[in-house]
Amino acid sequence: MTLRVLLRLVKRLVPVFLTILFIVWLYTYYGAWDYTIKNIPEFFKLVYEHFVLVIISMFCAALVGVSLGTMMTRKSMEKVSSAIMAVVNVWQSVPSLGVIAMAYGFLPLIGLSGIGMVPALIALFLQAVAPIVRNTYAGIDSVSKDVIEAATGMGMTRKQILFQIELPNAMPVIAGGVRTATAIIVGTAPLAFLIGGGGLGFWIFTGIALVDTGIMVAGAVPVALIAMLFDYCLSVSEKFLVSRGVRTNEVKMA
Repeated sequence: MTLRVLLRLVKRLVPVFLTILFIVWLYTYYGAWDYTIKNIPEFFKLVYEHFVLVIISMFCAALVGVSLGTMMTRKSMEKVSSAIMAVVNVWQSVPSLGVIAMAYGFLPLIGLSGIGMVPALIALFLQAVAPIVRNTYAGIDSVSKDVIEAATGMGMTRKQILFQIELPNAMPVIAGGVRTATAIIVGTAPLAFLIGGGGLGFWIFTGIALVDTGIMVAGAVPVALIAMLFDYCLSVSEKFLVSRGVRTNEVKMA
């Protein structure tokens, strides 16, 4: 028993240890560590801006995406849900840089500035909402009709069926969409610098412009670490959001 626990601990710690070694090597080899230390106040400012971009856009995308995906599964939306899904699928194929450019070009047409954090947040929101809508719709739509009919026969209302049966059973798929959207946002957030949105993209693009790998690494590595941090936090929160019964069924089906 002790050996099994030790092996599990080693499996978890080895990837972490190797990642730390690789990051230390990158920072040392390219001089990113010295640059970060010399500009530590700016580093924390850029990290803060990056977190603001990710958290606000992710919260809005999850709120709108889950709501829209849920509405599309209602009988009153059957006629338009396929059209909405087609738009969502096409929109998800638009490159991240294209969404940033569209925010910069089209927002001034409706009286908003195309430069700054607000247009960057709008662009990130639009980039992330598609996978959440698609996963929410697919997750709820995949819930067994027999279970819904049984709940209806027991006298449950549509609202009770939605919140007590459909959403809990669809939660693993929805959570997968949120994790995908978060990865997209964290990876796209550096592009927000191009329209004055701030964030770690400032160091990344400064390093590219100056052909200085050290500055670029000093900005790129924290972005990767932030992506891993959010993915880990979402994986942990998924254990609390997904009921034990649903997790057990997923394991049996696998």
